[in-house]
Amino acid sequence: MSYTDAVRKYTKSGKEILIRSAHASDARGIIEIKTQVIEEKIYMLREKDEASFTEESETADINSHLEKEGCAYIVAVHESKIAGFIELMNGSLKRTRHAGMLSIFIANEYRGDGIGSMLLEELVKWAERDPVLEKLTLAVFSVNERAIAMYKKFGFETEGVCPRDMKLGDGTYIDSILMYRFVK
Repeated sequence: MSYTDAVRKYTKSGKEILIRSAHASDARGIIEIKTQVIEEKIYMLREKDEASFTEESETADINSHLEKEGCAYIVAVHESKIAGFIELMNGSLKRTRHAGMLSIFIANEYRGDGIGSMLLEELVKWAERDPVLEKLTLAVFSVNERAIAMYKKFGFETEGVCPRDMKLGDGTYIDSILMYRFVK
């Protein structure tokens, strides 16, 4: 089952952050962050015209993560506002359920203050205790140097590079870097 321990932490700038499991009531805040990242036009797979987030679909996604073994949906909350979140979904087949792929999203105004590290630290701790998970994986855009440095700080290693994996609207290509970390 999903992450459940709520913890309070402090950002580099001294903001108090509550790290906890996502609730259905977090759907709107999560959608706001996803929409913000899409509008930045670089760190998201979807383009703006491909995004169709609804509170109903996001609530279903949160509930799915909470109910499925080996999955987690964790939020960082600052003064009742979702500042960021991390989600982990493992494989649905017997041969792939030991590995989960994660994604992290941080609201623009909270970036660079340590919230991504807080979320990743809590996810790793949870995954180490989870009876199903053995491996955490992710894909990151090669130009996202800050994220790559954070993943390396937490012991993630490069598994491979997918050249010209993403093609932006202006025709620019970006490589994807696949990373992993064993938790057992």
